Amino acid sequence: MEEQRATGNAYEFNTKDFMNSFIKVMKTVLVKPNDFYQHMPTTGGFSPPFVFLVVCLGVSGILAAIIAGVDVFLFLKLLIFGAIFSFIGAGILHLIAQQFFEGKGAYEGVYRTVAYAGVVNLLTWIPVVGFLAGLYGLYLQIVGLEKVHKITAGQAVITVLIAFAIYLIMGLVVGGVFFGIRF
Repeated sequence: MEEQRATGNAYEFNTKDFMNSFIKVMKTVLVKPNDFYQHMPTTGGFSPPFVFLVVCLGVSGILAAIIAGVDVFLFLKLLIFGAIFSFIGAGILHLIAQQFFEGKGAYEGVYRTVAYAGVVNLLTWIPVVGFLAGLYGLYLQIVGLEKVHKITAGQAVITVLIAFAIYLIMGLVVGGVFFGIRF
């Protein structure tokens, strides 16, 4: 396994070969998601997928800030929020898959699924394309959950939809707290 990482595996981001590895993983996730998630290691630490996600969020944030003409520090706040939420979102997906569908995977595998699906953030700053990229990101999570938890595609879809509903509710509550909206 360690030898595969050193040689530029297309299924795991390697910070020691940053650019080559990033490009290989990015291409494989976007173009061959079934292949990627089938061969993605479900263990090996949180660092490689986390760094991959942070780079995707960072690039997207900087480009979005430039295009929108807003303070670049806003992107930093969004980057931090996205990085923290990736762990929470993976936990929600993991619990739903385990509790409703007897998923067999571990949290780390689900986190890796979420982090690598974050590659779509590289496109989310582009108007219209960003929306479609977001939908593709949900598809990537479905494919990943199916492989990691060994559940059916239908079960993975339901897991992602339930999680999405929870995210919306959380967003309303958090938004209400920050903007003084009362329910």
